[in-house]
Amino acid sequence: MDNKPSISLPFTTQAFKQGASSSSQEVADLSNLLPASCRTKQDHIVSPKIDDAGGFFARELRVNRLDGVRDWLWVCGRPMPPRPLHHQVLIGRDVAITENPELHLVWHNTRIFLKPLPAWLLDPNVWARHLLPTSSSSSPSSSQHGDSNDNGELAACARGFLFSYTALIAYESDFHLAKEKRLIPESVSWDAWRTLTREYLQGHCYASVNPRYWYGELRLSRLNKVYRFARGYVLRGYSKVDAHTVYVDLLRDNFGVLATILGYVVIVLSAMQVGLGVDRLQTDSTFQSASYGFTVFSILAPLVTGAGIVGGVLTMVVSNWLVTKDYERKRFSEMGVEPYWRNKPTKEPATSALKGYNTVASESQTGGV
Repeated sequence: MDNKPSISLPFTTQAFKQGASSSSQEVADLSNLLPASCRTKQDHIVSPKIDDAGGFFARELRVNRLDGVRDWLWVCGRPMPPRPLHHQVLIGRDVAITENPELHLVWHNTRIFLKPLPAWLLDPNVWARHLLPTSSSSSPSSSQHGDSNDNGELAACARGFLFSYTALIAYESDFHLAKEKRLIPESVSWDAWRTLTREYLQGHCYASVNPRYWYGELRLSRLNKVYRFARGYVLRGYSKVDAHTVYVDLLRDNFGVLATILGYVVIVLSAMQVGLGVDRLQTDSTFQSASYGFTVFSILAPLVTGAGIVGGVLTMVVSNWLVTKDYERKRFSEMGVEPYWRNKPTKEPATSALKGYNTVASESQTGGV
């Protein structure tokens, strides 16, 4: 394989079946391949535009957060392509759909998160017009349509994402599983997919894909640890899709672990109590010192650990509250509206209410006007 990054089309095969729901005229109109709406960085819902290469395609393909921890990806997974879909099912993993490219191929416990293969990524016209940089691009401003393409980084992400699917869908059984899970467009046939895969792999080289895709499946628990300890996101980690939804569950699970540890402590204390009744151990100063130290430890450790758990949860509550209020302030500013409680009418002063009550009482006594 060529070891130099390529700026040519990765394939020229038209993967859509003729006579399917996506006709050739619809395929020619690239806007028909886009989703109904998309979310911006400011959480606005907008209609995607095919010529918004620096916006829509970047949101759909970029893996900036994983790029920030490239040096740590070896902790989270092996530098090998993802295993096929039938193998994922074989080892008991459920496919969870995500449209976030930074969760693609990330797994946790019995779930693996996969981003469906968008129809526009299977159209050579999209690659030629919006994903590939020009052959003379030497600066971010020299990409097509005048939008920054970061010297081909968008194309590298697109190549890597497509490469991951050539590994996921290797056999016809994988293809049918992908169709069942809605991972690939309905209008793509098995023969067309085989042709496209063969054409792509003939020109594939790892230097042309984003380094994130040098690694296949990434373990979410380790990604969270990398982000907590290497990047400083102690409370949030990389993603909270595996986190507890309510604080009660968090407390219950942590105290459940503490109860398990305390069970072992009880066994040790019972054994030490029996040992203290043995004549040989009663005169052993080392055993006496160990019993004394462990007894003090068993009294203090549960209190300190319990306080730490409660303190940690309270820290998370306060942190989430501060983040929520800060986001609310920024979000209302982006929306151009004022919070409803700022415009809420205030109640009449207590003195005015009392005055009105005295007036009504006086009128009722005199019979009114």
